[in-house]
Amino acid sequence: MTATTMTAGGADDEVADPPAGPSRGARRRRVLVGVAVAAALVAVGGLGAAAFVKSPAERAARTAPPPESLLTAPVVSQVLTRSVTARAVVYPPAQYDVVPSAASPEITRLFVSKLGVRTGDTAAAGRLLAEVSGQPLFALPGPVPAYRDVRPGATGPDVAELQDALSGLGHPIGDDDKGTFGPGTAAAVTAFYRGLGYPVPTTGATTQQAVDTAQKAVDADRRTVDGLTARKRAGATRAPAPAPVATPATPPAPGPDTDIDIDQQLAAARKQLAADQVALEKARAVNGPMVPAAHVLFLPVLPAAVTAVNGSVGSPAAGTLLSLTSGGLDVTGQLTPGQAAGVKPGMAAEILAEDTGTTVSGTVTEVGAPTTAPPAGRVITLGGGAAAPGGAPPGGPGAAGGATGGAAGAPPNNAAGTPSYVPVTIAPSGPLPPALNGKNVRLTIRRDAATAPVTAVPVAAVSTDAAGRTSVTRVDAAGSRTTVPVTTGVSADGMVAVTPADGAGLRPGDRVVVGK
Repeated sequence: MTATTMTAGGADDEVADPPAGPSRGARRRRVLVGVAVAAALVAVGGLGAAAFVKSPAERAARTAPPPESLLTAPVVSQVLTRSVTARAVVYPPAQYDVVPSAASPEITRLFVSKLGVRTGDTAAAGRLLAEVSGQPLFALPGPVPAYRDVRPGATGPDVAELQDALSGLGHPIGDDDKGTFGPGTAAAVTAFYRGLGYPVPTTGATTQQAVDTAQKAVDADRRTVDGLTARKRAGATRAPAPAPVATPATPPAPGPDTDIDIDQQLAAARKQLAADQVALEKARAVNGPMVPAAHVLFLPVLPAAVTAVNGSVGSPAAGTLLSLTSGGLDVTGQLTPGQAAGVKPGMAAEILAEDTGTTVSGTVTEVGAPTTAPPAGRVITLGGGAAAPGGAPPGGPGAAGGATGGAAGAPPNNAAGTPSYVPVTIAPSGPLPPALNGKNVRLTIRRDAATAPVTAVPVAAVSTDAAGRTSVTRVDAAGSRTTVPVTTGVSADGMVAVTPADGAGLRPGDRVVVGK
């Protein structure tokens, strides 16, 4: 915008306005901001300087040692039990390695044709375990391993255990005597195999042929007796003599056709019939259903645990096919000679599996002589032409599947290089869980216990002076300390019984010094 002025000459002159500048308020604001920034810088600098500048008192407080502190523990009232703690091994008393064999000469090679169990399964009485080259393999309860084919007419303890097993499965043996394989046992065997879904094994063609031959002789004798009886009833007193019996060594020879007294002939015919009937019964007694040794596993205790299956359908059945354990689990503690000195049968014990927290109580039943052999059960081979106990521990060389996991070889108390240990047999109060099989567990044996609760403190709380006097230091809520003379008693598990001296006060719930 321009301003117009009149000059003396009367002309209009235009004069420009001066340039616009910052207002007075804006300048004031800039000044205030600057002052604030300067003040902040001064404050920060002061703080930084204060962090590095310390008074002598502050430096002394920072470099002085921390105030003395006390470690205390409560006084308790409890029953103290002296105990021995060691390691123990849990293992089966016996492992049964099953080696299949052929039940008949017709089987020339053995292959796994079916598996009825897997590792970890439970094998109950009468359960199909496997099928080898079409023949079944099953377990029955019995103390005597199968050492022969159990056939009709057989007698013995193996027959008796077969009868007991079949009866237990609901197949009675009828009127058969205990230990004698008769018609009732044969019927029970037939019912069992049919229930299992397999053909009933028999004694074979030879015994059946003997039965057929004896039956034909009896049939011929009956026809002779019947014919002579009919002639006698018709009034005949004599009859032609019977033709001599032909044998391969003596062919029949022609003889005179003489008649003899019919009564004599009838008596002789009846005698021959009776003899042939006896022969028929004998032939029948050894013919019929049987149980091949290759089919059955007699185990002392069932059910059994399947610890290994070494094969699959279609694979050759060579060596150990199955491994089974039965009869529960055994526990053997491994004590040093010093630990074993005070341990006796009858003492209470406790088994603890640290990985699972499983605790089982028990009792010491035997303290053995020092040995270096690892605790383990027997390995018994069933089938394959062998049924003898082995010397290797379950899961060791030659055993299938490593059933016990090798824990039995651990040195006592896990101390490497210990030359020997004292084995202590523990009888659990109840059956051990199968999960403990093969574990190395902690064993605590309680040697003796106080008859009543006692006042007890940690062993570390007891101090002894130069004169042999023992005491504890009691600390009250305000931190004041009082020395309490005491007499010590039984100790166990890091605790010791204490009896305060006359007039001294020490009660459960008080706290005593155990360290600084």
